[in-house]
Amino acid sequence: MFFNKKAEKAGRAQCLIEKYQQWTEHDEKKRRYSFPMLFSALFCQPQPQHIRYIGNEAKALLSGRDAFFAACLMRGYYAEITEADTDAWKQACPPDGYRALLICGSAVPNGYFREYCLKRLADERDVLPFILLRMNDWVPAIRKSAWNLLWAYLRRETSVSEIIQAMPFVEYVRHGRRVQRDASFSMDTLDDALMKVFAAHPEAVLQSPVSLRRLCYRVFLLHPDSGYSDLILHFIRSEQDSAQRSALVRLFLKNAAHPVSAALVDEFMKDKYPRIRLNAYEYRIQHAGVWDGMESLLCSAYCPIREFAAYYLEKSGFDTAAYCRSHLPDTILALGGLGSADDIPLLRPYLESHPCETLISLVRLEAEDSRELVWQAIYSSNPRLAKIAYRLAEKRLHATPSELLPRIAAETNPQRRWRLIRMLGSNAGWNLMPVLIRLVRDYSHLRSDIIAKIERISHYRDFGVHALFVSAEQYAEITEALAYARGYLPQKLADYLELHMRVEQ
Repeated sequence: MFFNKKAEKAGRAQCLIEKYQQWTEHDEKKRRYSFPMLFSALFCQPQPQHIRYIGNEAKALLSGRDAFFAACLMRGYYAEITEADTDAWKQACPPDGYRALLICGSAVPNGYFREYCLKRLADERDVLPFILLRMNDWVPAIRKSAWNLLWAYLRRETSVSEIIQAMPFVEYVRHGRRVQRDASFSMDTLDDALMKVFAAHPEAVLQSPVSLRRLCYRVFLLHPDSGYSDLILHFIRSEQDSAQRSALVRLFLKNAAHPVSAALVDEFMKDKYPRIRLNAYEYRIQHAGVWDGMESLLCSAYCPIREFAAYYLEKSGFDTAAYCRSHLPDTILALGGLGSADDIPLLRPYLESHPCETLISLVRLEAEDSRELVWQAIYSSNPRLAKIAYRLAEKRLHATPSELLPRIAAETNPQRRWRLIRMLGSNAGWNLMPVLIRLVRDYSHLRSDIIAKIERISHYRDFGVHALFVSAEQYAEITEALAYARGYLPQKLADYLELHMRVEQ
């Protein structure tokens, strides 16, 4: 409506700025969705102070945000774009303000102006994510420009830290459907350039957060090259995250140009992470077959290692069950997976000395009293045993609400009570609602989990309006619980419960 005013075009910029200030004076959230209107003032012959104000607003909005935010911010731009004097922008704004204006301009719906700002943005600092984002633009000419600008940007002295920080946008390009249509684009070429950068600055990769390291390593995982074996080995020996280290070990062992030395395989076989040890075992079995002493892996606490050893040993004719029976208690866990019901008497004597391992094996072998043993262990003073029993109960007991609710009501230990509540799973119903509401206040460290369960029971996130039919007794209990948890339960959720409860007649 502001574009129909009869004021001179030179005065529209002032009018738009005043309206923007009026809208955002008491509501900070309105700055985001009304900024496109403010940006349109740049095309109304603004004065230098107007440009400076808009640039400062753009810089404040984009501070600490990524390129995806800028794209979403300008998606609502609706005004007509006329000629823009970006040189005047540069003269009127400080460098950060000018850069922010170009970033916003590179995300407006008008393709010509988007490309215009993108080309000027390439001369600024720390704009690699914005160039990468435009590589999946819906306009082919802009995609081509972004691809050319990317190579020009990488050829100049771009810091490796900037490239690493931009790796999430490299993944965005990797999965972009539009960019794959261009014959001139090659993701392999881009990955090859990235690998060369990372190979030249390995310490910068290792010092980055694990989420970014994972993306850097992924480039090597997608393009295994034996020429980078020494670099991968350096990453392995320096990496502290088990998942990333395991992926690198698999890459190294699978793509080594020559058979890996026995000393290096032995180093991996002694690694502190079991997954890496398993990778080394798999490599050795492929190149040397079953080795002497392999049966000792049946004593491992890591289930995949035990299963690996059992498979290949049985394949070679080795009696794994007999070995497990003769090497108790070290092989209690293995016997639980390889034995039979006849082995249950052999395991029972170890309930006192090795309660956790024995309980797991007895449950796996389906001992007649395994259910009672699990319930006893849930109430054990041994925290590790209690936790293992709870996990076994979740997976195997399938306790009914009628069995669990009396236990929940009688339980005083907060951690055990929450475990019993979680065991209800999808069977939780309105008879549990007062207990859950009170727990929101009593156990603030579990607040988000409890609220999620309340929302699921009450259909809070579902579409439509649900009448919540409860008995008169439940209505009184829930009302009392809501009063008890006032200030701890989200107000919208509390209002929803109060307004939609209906007493069954």
